[in-house]
Amino acid sequence: MRKFFVLLAALLMTTVISAQRVDVEETTATFGKSSYPAMATQVMFSDAKSVIKEFTNMIKSYNPETLEVKKNLITVDNVIIPAISENPIDIYANITQSKGSDVVNMAVAFSLGANVFITSSQAPSMYPTASNIIKVFANDLTAKNRDAILSKLGKELDKEEKKLASNEKKAAGYQKSIDGYQKNLDKAEQKRKEANDNIQSTNAKIEASEQLIKDYSRDINPENSGDVIEKASKARDKETKKLDSYKKSLGGYNKTIESANKDIEKNTKGKTKSENSLSSINKSIEKQREIVREKKDAYKKVENM
Repeated sequence: MRKFFVLLAALLMTTVISAQRVDVEETTATFGKSSYPAMATQVMFSDAKSVIKEFTNMIKSYNPETLEVKKNLITVDNVIIPAISENPIDIYANITQSKGSDVVNMAVAFSLGANVFITSSQAPSMYPTASNIIKVFANDLTAKNRDAILSKLGKELDKEEKKLASNEKKAAGYQKSIDGYQKNLDKAEQKRKEANDNIQSTNAKIEASEQLIKDYSRDINPENSGDVIEKASKARDKETKKLDSYKKSLGGYNKTIESANKDIEKNTKGKTKSENSLSSINKSIEKQREIVREKKDAYKKVENM
């Protein structure tokens, strides 16, 4: 993660200077203890060590008599570059880089000898070709490095987007679980409510039956005739059976409430756990979305350079 932000910071610093293709400018540069007329350019998205390696490989392809590299200074003696001249020339290159930057500065001097250098004024016929060699080198290497960075950023972006998709899938799963627990809770709450309503209704029936039984019991006494007693006894027995049935139903309703309470407790715990998991994964999603946004921004910046 830290490497990505370092890269992003470097890209932000180079946005302005790399918004156009790399060009070559005439300048006076220092090569060791000497200063010569030179051509200055830049290689983007790179480091001095890599540019030195690429530049020396290019010069070696022309079979120089000698090529020496000391730190950031390259000295080339007697090399023939046919596109510039059939005569040997000397080349001095100073390749530097500021700390924390991904821009490499190049200063290259082409010496024709006798203190004459390839410049637009001293060697106007050779200057376009020599400067173009430097320009093509810088642009080709910049493009190569740019493509490598785009490839790397593209892979990183794809990886982070997959992480985001995975987290979002987990969040959807937790939400589905929450919805399921809530549905079960609603059912259990409804079941408990219906059972409580039935209990109230049944209790009222029980009270009414108990009162009727008392009334029938009063008629069963020696003062009443046999017919009255018989009729009251039958009515009381019938009402007693109803009372037993009501009490039995009441027990069932109480068991239903106990079962509903257990379901509510179970689903409440499950819902709470899923809600906590969803809250946690949503925080991860927000962080992951920010990472994806930054990756996309970094990719677009390089892509538009």
